[in-house]
Amino acid sequence: MESGILMILLVIIILSRFILWSCLSSYIDYKLSKRFPDAMKND
Repeated sequence: MESGILMILLVIIILSRFILWSCLSSYIDYKLSKRFPDAMKND
């Protein structure tokens, strides 16, 4: 029984970390594009 709970906890932690990283990366991209509009246009 405990092994099943541990597996569920692991899956939840991995999923939450993946969602957090995706949100953080998109947020950073948005801030960078707002801060450096010229750099984005040149590339």
